[in-house]
Amino acid sequence: MPRMSSLFATLRTGSGPLWQTAQSHPFVDGLADGSLSRERFIHFLLQDYVYLIGYARAWAIAAARAPELPLLTAAAALVNDTLGMEMELHRGYCESFGISRSELDNEQAGPLCQAYVDFCLATAATGDFMDVLVAMIPCGVGYAEIGTRLATQLADGEEHPYRQWIETYASAEFQDYAAWMTTTLDSLATQIGPARIPRLQAKFDLGCRYEWMFWEMGWTMDRWPL
Repeated sequence: MPRMSSLFATLRTGSGPLWQTAQSHPFVDGLADGSLSRERFIHFLLQDYVYLIGYARAWAIAAARAPELPLLTAAAALVNDTLGMEMELHRGYCESFGISRSELDNEQAGPLCQAYVDFCLATAATGDFMDVLVAMIPCGVGYAEIGTRLATQLADGEEHPYRQWIETYASAEFQDYAAWMTTTLDSLATQIGPARIPRLQAKFDLGCRYEWMFWEMGWTMDRWPL
């Protein structure tokens, strides 16, 4: 079977405006220029912490379904890094915004966060490794692109309330993770036929929609009404 030039590029192009729209929101603009309100950012951080737990669970399921040892190793390392290093950094960053460990641990997923986590877990439970990559790429690669773009707008020495958040997702480590996602997806593309593309596209598009909605959740400070 001839190899596709890039499955990621195919899905990104096939999403039409969704990929760019997922990275374009007043919340992101407020992160860029520092005008985002502290209250909105704190709500976002709390919900993002809950999402990270679901994200790690989804990758743990994907690790068990990995078709080969290198992918099992990579996914297991990703789970370990998420639960260890990334979440510890998140806790420290939240502490700098006055959010205690107790508040983080007691935070409940709001409507959108719960739906997004359920989407990730359902994809991991019912799909294969490629399905998980396709569902997660709008988050992983999208944040890497946002971090890179926003970092170019930071002035040297400027006091910026969200500098640490921006620099985290612009970091070499996070860029490497994003690159791993796309190269792994493209390598797995040799094992599928064209008939599967529409199903992968639908999952990719839904991941883009959830990404935009997560920004919207932070902007509106959406919570359960009951």
